[in-house]
Amino acid sequence: MIGFARDGDRLVAELEEVEVALVSSLVGQVVELLGGVHERDQSEDPFAAWAGEFDGGVTLDEGDPVIARLFPDAYPDDAPASAELKHYTRDALRRGRVADGALVIADLEATDGGAAPLVVPADHVEAWIKTINAVRLSLAVRLGIETDADHRQLERLSPRDPRYQVVAIYDWLAVVMESLLDAL
Repeated sequence: MIGFARDGDRLVAELEEVEVALVSSLVGQVVELLGGVHERDQSEDPFAAWAGEFDGGVTLDEGDPVIARLFPDAYPDDAPASAELKHYTRDALRRGRVADGALVIADLEATDGGAAPLVVPADHVEAWIKTINAVRLSLAVRLGIETDADHRQLERLSPRDPRYQVVAIYDWLAVVMESLLDAL
């Protein structure tokens, strides 16, 4: 990866074919975990979108710790208040994360597999930041990273450990995020 640089009101980076495929795959996996893109999510009819919010939306796997990390309880000591807030906000938050992921994937697809530079328009930067962060949070949950000590322990894994490559991807995504933020 050749890191992000500002080019007018957009950010530009160069990614290898494997990097484009990796980020696309990881973002796609998070989007699917969140229920994927549904017709209602893409509706341009504001009334249809508003009405769709009342049908309960997509049911997320509440037993998945990644879902708990991406949508933490606002009131951990007040279950009824937390449940009420989730009822009114979770689907909109989920749709926002899915839409952000779709923007990131579209920007990656525009690179033609890394043959062309990655161009992130100014109005996509926030989606990139949120999405890369969501992917890193997801990987952290799967790896059991809750503290710096957990991360340091994983950095000492043998290359034969199946988690070794996932830790490397987690760390590489930190470099991607740092490059993106530095370019701002």
